[in-house]
Order: sequence, then structure tokens, then C-alpha cells
Amino acid sequence: MEQNRRAARRSDAFRIGSLALDVGTSAIDCLVWNQSETGAQIEVESPAAVPDQFTLMMSAYAKPRRCRVVWRDGRKLGITFVI
Repeated sequence: MEQNRRAARRSDAFRIGSLALDVGTSAIDCLVWNQSETGAQIEVESPAAVPDQFTLMMSAYAKPRRCRVVWRDGRKLGITFVI
């Protein structure tokens, strides 16, 4: 059985978001599968284009969050929110 190592409980999100990279580069669209207070699981079309750190924007109502990638599995990425 797999052990859950998450610090906070995740809830389903299923939202469209985008990853803001360096100034002058285009944002990368993503799907946010689930999220918690400390992180999220996202899916992108081209994972190789995603740097280890970026800003996640989920909607006009949510504050952009600085993120760091903690794991990669194909097109899915586990991210933690950086304070």
C-alpha cells in the first residue's frame, strides 16, 4: 500500500490554469487536477518546457502562486507552493 506523504489534504480542483515563466516568454496552459494549501498536481502538454520554478495562475479570482516542481511523471507534475 502506498503511503501518503502530503502535509495537507488535497481536494479535487479540475481547473484550467497557466504557468507564467520569465518575462518575455509565453505562458504555458495547464490543468490543475487537485490542490491543497501547500501544493497541487497539474498536467501540461509539454512537460519538458516547464522549468523547476514558475508562477501558477488559476483564475482571475485566485492570487498567483510561486511554485516549485517536486516530482514529474509524464505530463503530470507535483508542485509545492513557495512562500
